[in-house]
Amino acid sequence: MNFKLDNLTFEGPLDLLLQLLHKNKVSIYDIPIAEITNQYIEYVERLQEIDMEGTGEFLVLAAQLLLIKSKMLLPGSGEKEDEGDPRSELVDRLIEYAKYKEAAKFLSERQFSDFAVFYRAAEEIKLPKVKEFDGKIPLSKLFLAFESVMERKKELDSLTVKKEAFETIVRRETVPVKTRIYHIYKRFAGRKSLSFSALFADVTSRAEAVSTFLAVLELMRRGNMSVSENADDMLLTLDGELPPEKDMEEFE
Repeated sequence: MNFKLDNLTFEGPLDLLLQLLHKNKVSIYDIPIAEITNQYIEYVERLQEIDMEGTGEFLVLAAQLLLIKSKMLLPGSGEKEDEGDPRSELVDRLIEYAKYKEAAKFLSERQFSDFAVFYRAAEEIKLPKVKEFDGKIPLSKLFLAFESVMERKKELDSLTVKKEAFETIVRRETVPVKTRIYHIYKRFAGRKSLSFSALFADVTSRAEAVSTFLAVLELMRRGNMSVSENADDMLLTLDGELPPEKDMEEFE
């Protein structure tokens, strides 16, 4: 509940006391208790005229202020020095209240900070349809087929010296998987199936072969390619259409 007297608006007894300190420009650690108590009681008396029922807490703090004032007016003694400053408890309460008030102000200012901000609704992202590998042909067999292809290619390459062999000494070739996926679709043009070894017949380098094999695995993962056994070789069957360009960006 908010109270307002003159130019002061306060929520409770501690808030009124804190605002009186600010109004008089005095430190919270060195309260001129006599002056502040007199001002506080004056405000409470005026508040009683407006709202008699809501002044109970204010009267409790007024009594505490009068007690502190009386202790500070008593003549000094050794016992009094041992008790410490009678204002210390009140100072601690005011400091704690000031912290909570500042935190409440900080949170209140940010409660509606984005009130006039409009956010764009989240777009629905269509993920590519991925079929699970049926497992009819163990992947281990596919890896063995790839090793066999690479071994035969190595034997053929050893018979002739190619220009590409010298180029691989001075540079490392990079073949994107995306490129080989497009190549596979071109190889399958006009046909439904192709043997595994035939797919690698035109590869010219080890990097190209590895990339082609990864392209096969990716097409299998997407459900666009299936594998079956055919005598001593594997038979690849291509299903579906070429994946959209945006779905291929990750394989650049």
